Amino acid sequence: MMDKPKPNIDKLVAYLKGQIPNCLITDEEIKELKILYPNVTYKDINRVFHQAIKNHAMQPISFINRQLRLFRPSSDPFNTQINQRTAYGKRIEKGTDWQARYAEIRAKRVQEEQQYDQQHGAGSWRKKQGQECQQIHLGFVELEKHMATPQQEEAKGYDSWSDEAKAWYNNLIQGVFDEMKAEEQRRKKERQKELAKKREQAEVRRELKELAKNV
Repeated sequence: MMDKPKPNIDKLVAYLKGQIPNCLITDEEIKELKILYPNVTYKDINRVFHQAIKNHAMQPISFINRQLRLFRPSSDPFNTQINQRTAYGKRIEKGTDWQARYAEIRAKRVQEEQQYDQQHGAGSWRKKQGQECQQIHLGFVELEKHMATPQQEEAKGYDSWSDEAKAWYNNLIQGVFDEMKAEEQRRKKERQKELAKKREQAEVRRELKELAKNV
C-alpha cells in the first residue's frame, strides 16, 4: 500500500507557529528535519506533529526530530520503541534537551513579565529587575573596595578578617540570599493566585453545566 504524501515542511512550521505562540524554531532544527523527513512515513509525522501541539512543546521541531529518531524497524536489535523506558530489562538513560528546556524557561519568564505588567503597569517588571540587579551590583562593588584596603591585602582568608569585616561580608551575602528567597516567595504567590483563579473558573463552569442540565 502506497504511503500518503507528506505535507510541505514550510506549511508544518507555519501551522506550529500559529498553534503554539512564542515557540522557538531554529534553522538547524529544520535542516535536521529535512534529513529525517524522507525516511519517515506519513503516519509517523502525523503522530509526532500532533503530539508536539498537544504537549504545547515550546521547541516543537526539536520535539518532532527527537520522536522521529525513535522510530526503527522491529527487527532492529537496537530498537527501543516498544518500551521507551526500558529495553532488554535495562533502564535507558534519557538525555536532557537543554535548548528545549531553555525555551520553556524563556516562555515562563515572558508569561511572568506579562502578568506582573498587567498588575503594575507596562514596563514594571523590567524596571524591578533592573533595580534588583543594580542593588546586587553595587553590593559587590562595595565588596571589592572593601577587600582592596591595605588591611585586607595583608589578610589571608576569611578567618584572618576582623570581626567588622566578617559581619559586613556576612550581611551582604545574607542580603543576596534573602532577596532570592523573597523573589521565590513572590513567584510562589503568583502561582497560587493563578491556580486559585483556574479552580474558580472550573467551579463556575461546573455550576453552569449543572444549571444547564436542570433547565
